[in-house]
Amino acid sequence: MACSPKNELESHFQTYLARLAHVLQVDEPTLTPVPALPDLPNQRLLVAHQEPISSGVLDALQLGQCEGLFELVAEHNGPVGKSQSAAGQLLYHLQFQYGLQACQAQHADAELLTWLANISEQKQPLLPGFFWNMMIAEPELRAALTPRQQTLPFQQQPGYQDTLHAWSLFADLYQQTHHKTPFQPMSGELLNQALAGLYQNHYLGRLFYSLHSAAHYLEQSTEFLQQLSTVDCRRAGAEDAKRLRNAMQHYYIKDIQRYLGQIDRQFVQLAPLLALSLTPPDEKQDLMQHYRQQVAQGLNSQVYVRYRQLTLEHAKVWQRFLKRCELSPL
Repeated sequence: MACSPKNELESHFQTYLARLAHVLQVDEPTLTPVPALPDLPNQRLLVAHQEPISSGVLDALQLGQCEGLFELVAEHNGPVGKSQSAAGQLLYHLQFQYGLQACQAQHADAELLTWLANISEQKQPLLPGFFWNMMIAEPELRAALTPRQQTLPFQQQPGYQDTLHAWSLFADLYQQTHHKTPFQPMSGELLNQALAGLYQNHYLGRLFYSLHSAAHYLEQSTEFLQQLSTVDCRRAGAEDAKRLRNAMQHYYIKDIQRYLGQIDRQFVQLAPLLALSLTPPDEKQDLMQHYRQQVAQGLNSQVYVRYRQLTLEHAKVWQRFLKRCELSPL
């Protein structure tokens, strides 16, 4: 199978403009390079510091009355636990909180319940920080959030379903860690599956770049289309007008616009999940502002807003041309 070009979208736009230029009998325009999107800021600067909270050795012995909690804490404090990744840290603290809740529901001892409630109240405020650290420190997530210098392929966009699955889980975890929904049992297998689906999966970074590139090429194409105003729709020029309409229908509507519709729908599904799960703590807001403005503010993300605006402007140029030449779309 032949390899796809680095930027299929550029190739399709160049073909589209070449066909129009041929009919207009003008030089074919050359598309300029697409500017880079901002990278995710440095991990060291983004990581939220977490103050450790110890319950004390003697008090911790009370965890023996809670099924599985003493073993969970012992493993976390052991050599394996001390080397856990950011995702492993979050998983432990979620499992710990769920275990505390389950234990409170199973016992009536007032002293034990008071102690459990006190530990839960101390540790719950740390959960948003552990979630945030996973989102910006886990290698698979940093790689997924890095804008790529390559657009998505035209025929299929591999990696979309794994990306949607992962970010649906992250959005759910955001709700739990920020106390907006009740804690649910969380298995390491479920979280690892989501992260595994993002391993070497550059779909999201390529989606950002595809929308960004589409806006860049649409802007240049729309500028080139201003020459449509010089076409004489009467007599001899009528045939050229039809040929221009046909080129638009074949190379833009059936080709480029179909592709743009696909990635538009995909971004619309992912956008709210990204915006929620990449909400930074207050002290990291300024660091994340530029990145979030571009790609992680839902449907208000600049890459999406600009792409939609330029798509509309491009369509309006054609609509004015077709109306002036009394042509209907095919």
